Amino acid sequence: MAVELPLRERPVGPVVLTVGNFDGVHRGHRALLRTVGAEAHRRRADSAVVTFDPHPRCVVDARGCPPLLASPQERVQRLRDAGVDHVAVIAFTKAFSRWPAERFCDALLESLDLRALVVGPGFAVGHDRTGDVAFLRRYGAAHGFDVVEARPAMWRGEPVSSSRIREALLDGRPGAASAMLGRVYTLDGRVVRGERIGGRLGFPTANLAPPGGRCVPGGGIYAGWLEVDGAWHEAAVSVGTRPTVSDSGAVTVEAHVLDFDGDLYGRRTRLAFLRRLRGERRFASERALSDAIKRDVSRARAVLDSAAPPA
Repeated sequence: MAVELPLRERPVGPVVLTVGNFDGVHRGHRALLRTVGAEAHRRRADSAVVTFDPHPRCVVDARGCPPLLASPQERVQRLRDAGVDHVAVIAFTKAFSRWPAERFCDALLESLDLRALVVGPGFAVGHDRTGDVAFLRRYGAAHGFDVVEARPAMWRGEPVSSSRIREALLDGRPGAASAMLGRVYTLDGRVVRGERIGGRLGFPTANLAPPGGRCVPGGGIYAGWLEVDGAWHEAAVSVGTRPTVSDSGAVTVEAHVLDFDGDLYGRRTRLAFLRRLRGERRFASERALSDAIKRDVSRARAVLDSAAPPA
C-alpha cells in the first residue's frame, strides 16, 4: 500500500537509499541495486528503495501515462528478491508532484538515517526536476550524506530503460524486451469467457483479461507459454483486434495452449512472450483464418521446442 512522506515507521539504523519508479525491475535497475548493496555493505548500513504509485507521469500528464511492465505488487516483490532490505511505496499525488526538491529531501531525512543516496544517469527529484545531481551533492554535503552515481547497464549501445522495453514490446519485439529485462516478459490476468471463435475454428483459446494499464505487446501471433498450476505450457498467442471475425476494434489476448485439454475459465494465470511469428492480418474467410492458425501453431511448436520456459 502506498504511504506518504515523511514515513511514520522508519527503518532502524542507517540506510543507503535509491529513489525511482523501478517499473519492471530490469537489468538497469538491478545494476543500480547492486551499487546500493555494495555501498550499504561498505557503510554497514541497510539498503532501501523509495518508489512511487501511481507512476508519476500518470499524475503529471495523464495523456502520457505509460503502460506498466509490472504491477506495483510484483515490483515490490522483485525489489525484495533483489536483496533490498526496505521498500517504501510513496503515494504520488498532484500535491506531491509540486513539492520542490528541498522539501522532498527534507522529508527523506525525517524518514531515514541516510548515509548515501545512489542515483542513475539523468536523475532528478522535485517539481520541474530541479533537484539534479549537482543540487543533491550540495544538499548532501550540508546534511551529512554522500551522493553516489551508478554506471548504467547498456544494451546495444544505449542504457537499458523501462521506456526502451515498452517500445520493444509495443513494436512486437519481445526478444529485445526480454534481453533488457533479464527475463522473459510475462503478462498476468484472469481467464474470461470469450466468443469461442477459436473453438469453432478447431483451436480453442484461453482469453486473458490483463489488469488495466499493463503493457500488452503489439498485435500479432506469438510463440510463448501459459502458466497452469505453476507449470508452463507451450502456447500460440494472438494479440489484436481479430479483424477477420470482429469489427469492434477491441484488443484481445488469446492463447491456444498446445497439447492441453482443460478448463481454465475464471483462473488467474500468466502468459510469457518469446517471439512474434507474424503481424496481425485480415483473412478473406474463416477457412483461410483456420488454415493460417494451423500454420501458426506448427511454427510456434517448432520455435518453442528449442526454447526453455521461464524459470
